[in-house]
Amino acid sequence: MSTVIPLDLDADPDLPDAIAVRVVAEIDGTIHSLIVDTGGARSGLVDGPLTAGLERLTPQDPGGGGVFSRAGSTERVTARELRIGDLEVERPVFDLEPNPAAPSLLGLDVLRRHRLDFRFDAALLELDADSPVDERRALVQSSRGHPYVDVAWAGGVWPAIWDSGASVSVIDRGVVARHPEHFRPAGEAEGTDASGAANELPLVLLPEVTIGGRRLAPSIAAVADIAGLTRPDDPPFELILGMPVLRHADWAVDLRDGWWGYLA
Repeated sequence: MSTVIPLDLDADPDLPDAIAVRVVAEIDGTIHSLIVDTGGARSGLVDGPLTAGLERLTPQDPGGGGVFSRAGSTERVTARELRIGDLEVERPVFDLEPNPAAPSLLGLDVLRRHRLDFRFDAALLELDADSPVDERRALVQSSRGHPYVDVAWAGGVWPAIWDSGASVSVIDRGVVARHPEHFRPAGEAEGTDASGAANELPLVLLPEVTIGGRRLAPSIAAVADIAGLTRPDDPPFELILGMPVLRHADWAVDLRDGWWGYLA
């Protein structure tokens, strides 16, 4: 049985096509706004009044830092139930983030159990639907479930993380340095990763790319050192494919069964 969940597409007024993709969740009777984050291994909540009644767990070793910083030990909380539309998750566990600037996340610990149909034009997320797709393509995933797609462009082919939690795409500084003729400077912006760490990042115009045979128009991307973030034995990546690209198509990403396609 499928579940249809409204999406809140929160546009950044200062960056073209930059969008935060959120859902409304009920956690033990308290309402939270969570970013739908296929680039985040774990779900997380900002520590504060809304988490005061949740059960605290023993601090854990970090599961890996964000793009701009490395996390320390992580305190975690558990709830009786997480509800998002008709989706119910019993005894969910969340990383607890002390930084009030950090977003609250719905991560792969929940999402990887499902087929995700992102209908950005209609602002809907459908879980476990059987809607037709143009083609079922093999979905490469990291050891923690991050989805990868191949992105073709004039300089070759990138393996890229398909990241609904990235309000802008992020390209590795080394790619831009090797191919400066393909990237036009587009100013600077403050980037914030999943831990709430911020940094001023240069922006470039990402050239037209082709994904699964479909051309997607040029868009804004931030430049950062991300190639070294790959875990041992995980596929390498030099591009995090964010919402300025993803919003221009409707996608089926089946994290449970390992395939992806464009919704027909």
